[in-house]
Amino acid sequence: MSLEETEPLVEPTTRGSPEDWKRSLEKVVPCCVVLKVTQTRAFDTEAAGSAYATGFIVDKQRGLILTNRHVVTPGPIVAEAIFLNREELPVVPLYYDPIHDFGFLRFDPSRLQFMEVSEVPLAPEGATVGLDIRVVGNDSGEKVSILAGTLARLDRDAPVYGRKGYNDFNTFYLQAASGTKGGSSGSPVIDCQGRAVGLNAGGKNKAASAYYLPLERVVRALKLIQASKDACDKPGVWPAPVIPRGDLQTTFVFKGFDEVRRLGLQQETERRVRNSKTAPGPEGAQHSTGMLVVDSVVPGCACDGVIEAGDVLVELNGQVVTHFLALEELLDDAAQDRMGGGSGKVQLLLERGGKPIRAEVDVTDLHTVTPNCFLELAGGAVHALSYQQARNNRAVVGQVYVAEPGYMLGRANVPKCAIITGLNGKPTPDLITFATVLRTLPHGARAPLEYLTFGERHRRKNAILHVDRQWYGPPVYWTRDYALGTWHPTTDYPPGAPPPPEPSIKPLAASTAEPISTEARLANGHATGTADASPAPMDTEQVAAANGGGGAAAASTSGREGSTPAAGTDSGAGDMQVCTAASHSTLQTALLRCCLVLVDVDIPLVALSDGVHSRSFAGNGLVVYAGERVGLVLVDRNTVAVGPCDVNLSFGAHPAEISGRVRFLHPLHNFALVSYDPAALPPEARAKVRAAELLPYPPLKRGEAMRLVGLTKHLRVMQRTSTVTNATAALTIPSAEVPRFRAVHEEVIKLDQDFGATFSGCLTDNRGRVRGLWCSYSEQVRGSCVEKEEREWCAGLHAAVFYPWVEQLARQLDQDAPAPPPTACVLDAELEAVLLSKAAQFGLPGEWVSRLDQLDPERRQVLRVRSCVAQSHASKVLRSGDMLLAMSGRPVTCFQDGAAAAAAPADGSGRPTMHLTIYRSGAVQDVEVVLGQEDGMGTGRLVHWCGAQLQAPHRGVRELGFLPEGAAGVYISRWHHGSPAHRYGLYALHWIQQVNGVDTPDLDSFLAAVANIGDGQFVRLKVCHLETTQPKVLTLKLDLHYWPTWELRLDPGTCSWRRLQHGKLGTAKQAAA
Repeated sequence: MSLEETEPLVEPTTRGSPEDWKRSLEKVVPCCVVLKVTQTRAFDTEAAGSAYATGFIVDKQRGLILTNRHVVTPGPIVAEAIFLNREELPVVPLYYDPIHDFGFLRFDPSRLQFMEVSEVPLAPEGATVGLDIRVVGNDSGEKVSILAGTLARLDRDAPVYGRKGYNDFNTFYLQAASGTKGGSSGSPVIDCQGRAVGLNAGGKNKAASAYYLPLERVVRALKLIQASKDACDKPGVWPAPVIPRGDLQTTFVFKGFDEVRRLGLQQETERRVRNSKTAPGPEGAQHSTGMLVVDSVVPGCACDGVIEAGDVLVELNGQVVTHFLALEELLDDAAQDRMGGGSGKVQLLLERGGKPIRAEVDVTDLHTVTPNCFLELAGGAVHALSYQQARNNRAVVGQVYVAEPGYMLGRANVPKCAIITGLNGKPTPDLITFATVLRTLPHGARAPLEYLTFGERHRRKNAILHVDRQWYGPPVYWTRDYALGTWHPTTDYPPGAPPPPEPSIKPLAASTAEPISTEARLANGHATGTADASPAPMDTEQVAAANGGGGAAAASTSGREGSTPAAGTDSGAGDMQVCTAASHSTLQTALLRCCLVLVDVDIPLVALSDGVHSRSFAGNGLVVYAGERVGLVLVDRNTVAVGPCDVNLSFGAHPAEISGRVRFLHPLHNFALVSYDPAALPPEARAKVRAAELLPYPPLKRGEAMRLVGLTKHLRVMQRTSTVTNATAALTIPSAEVPRFRAVHEEVIKLDQDFGATFSGCLTDNRGRVRGLWCSYSEQVRGSCVEKEEREWCAGLHAAVFYPWVEQLARQLDQDAPAPPPTACVLDAELEAVLLSKAAQFGLPGEWVSRLDQLDPERRQVLRVRSCVAQSHASKVLRSGDMLLAMSGRPVTCFQDGAAAAAAPADGSGRPTMHLTIYRSGAVQDVEVVLGQEDGMGTGRLVHWCGAQLQAPHRGVRELGFLPEGAAGVYISRWHHGSPAHRYGLYALHWIQQVNGVDTPDLDSFLAAVANIGDGQFVRLKVCHLETTQPKVLTLKLDLHYWPTWELRLDPGTCSWRRLQHGKLGTAKQAAA
């Protein structure tokens, strides 16, 4: 922890001889340990993560280690202590102070086998100005670091680290110049006798200065812990420590008499305080140079309205108090009195503007305003607002505080550190009320949520909470066990409340009308795709309703916006022509509005698969099938990037929002298909929504006029007429740093004018027929910095590319049987277009140059193999640089030629082969290639183990052309903060090839290999990195308590996802919702 402040210079006055320091360090260094601490969940002021710190043994018999509170943390942690001889033992948190920056960890001394340790005595009375000190610890990750310094101040104000983090208060700090850095938190500050006179806590960024916590209150806590352990008659069992801590929920600051006098302190009071010896010192009580002044009071506490900022504290229980130590002793005694059945009140004498004020107030037990439980909600954490954060932000203790939003709250745009004030129309003043209301909401419910942020505390904000129990399971309530130093989970919270409904997959809506043939349904759903076909007509009332007003009024408005008739012309005829054109345009706009959909996609953190680069996307979609049982929406893959996600559809035809389900992701081209349930729409919306007419043929040509139409985020139609400048632009998107989907083998449409780089939509002709999808694309480009930057742009995708897939999926979903996504047969090689003039220079024979030129005089290109998919049959037959001349005996010059043969929907006859004619090394030759088969939903299984997300290597990885030798079926695509994967460096872009020497070629073999490894045991992993291709061996300690093994698995029949929990034997069982 660090801050910036001017450093006073003080010359040292107390020094030890080199021999004294040598003897002292020989005793102290073996007592210091390196602490590896992992915060498994975000809690209060601390985020989930892993870090190194320092601690030192203060009781070798009981195994007690002293360190900082911000190391122990108030939340769930897992920690190990590494001793000087490199022995490692687990340590568990025993106690942390609610306010001050110290805490205790304990270990089992009997498990230390190869060294004997001593303990560092605590001597708070030894801290004096000018004392020569040494700070012994793990500084900046070093195993042992010894830094020298000199105590300069004993009465420094407690350092302030920021409003959102932990801050100590109501205490003095020691200050010295020692230059400690990260990792030295919890280091002992020793004198030449080997005694600890302070505890290292923080420092400055730009100066060699550090701040140490005095040890008076540490000594008190240590004695109480030792006494509680001695009172326990069970060997090896630790009782929960009972350390009375009282407070007024008031922050005091120490001010000199010169400042206090300006606040109105009476001269008589100042004389009485100066004559009393109330300030502790190394030689006993001393005269004070100032008094304690109220800095702030927490709202809603017992002192709120009684004590005000600027009040000067004179007496407490009849005793003059000018020092924090005396204040805390009296407040702790009052808290202990309350624990024993007493009143727990104190008598205060204050002065406010020179007027004495007497008051009797209740003392707050600090342990009751420090949360010891939290609700884990879809990857987030909410708990009662702690005294620490209430003081930082001047708020009432106990409100519902968001320590980490997670997926559900994050999807509602609730930020970190927010306060939830209401859910589903009911106030939520505390955590149990919030959990009670939440438990009544079923999976998939949409409930209004009210919250506030401290930055805008006077304005309540409203959002819609999408209740999810599919991706993360039910909310988990964690409670701290002070005796064991761990946290216990339960899903039964509040206890005894009725359990919420389990997440269920809603079947397709059953039709109550008479049966209709599949052909008739498809004909009504969308057009047949011929140039002479016309869409099903919509009458005038439907058009007017869909457009939001009268058709005649809209037409006349467009007519007035037309150009003024020229002189000498028949103005009436001119107005009629303008009105006729405007009316036609208005009708087409109304028809297209009924087909357009705004698509919002949110991806849970536990489902960020296949290298997807963001957690939320938004774009335009197009209704391409509107049947009675199901509807289909066409959208680009820069909006729907992966299968495991939540899709929200907002229809342009009517103000209605419903959920969608991903049904198909093309492995090569930039489009996806999402289904929706028409029964979920209001009847008025169902009557307005219609499918667009797709016109895949004839292909678009340069110079044709197109209308670019789409919806804004406000669901308003935007359109403009543009001209096709290039209908055959070959697309080449480079691989991203983290492999992900990218469109290949694609020719796109370029326009002379569009709506910018991020506005997607559709391309239609003057009759409203869809000729293409205006798609959003994303790629990484080299920016001004070393790292690559994301760049988005738009281009058109020909209707001929997605039309056959729409037809096939519509037929499948229209049946009563389960409809798994179609499988795509693809050529496992990436092709690129090369000009024939360049190909001739590479040696392509002249007869082939002439033949391809005559076949396609516009493109005048040949396709060349750029790379092959790793471990595919194509990689064994084809090489980079091969020129593809013909497929199945038919010459090819563009991607569309090969698409008809290679990427057509599979017919279920297995993996077909294809005859290719290629040019390689000066010769034309024929080869046979087995086509690859790609699932229409991409990755269908995600295993979460020790915080690492495991999956089979997706196509984006295999397109790079490398898979490690041997086992290559377990690929790490993500890891989570605060997990064992984070702690031991098991990061993304690695393959796990072996577990304890056993090969793991796929996810099932991996789960079998780790099934019998218990919690807390170490496992040896052989991994291989994608970029370096270098194998290495890692060790990892399992933490099945906080990070159990589970998985998300796709049901192909319904395209829905299920969360499965793994038992001890590695067999999957469905988790209770």
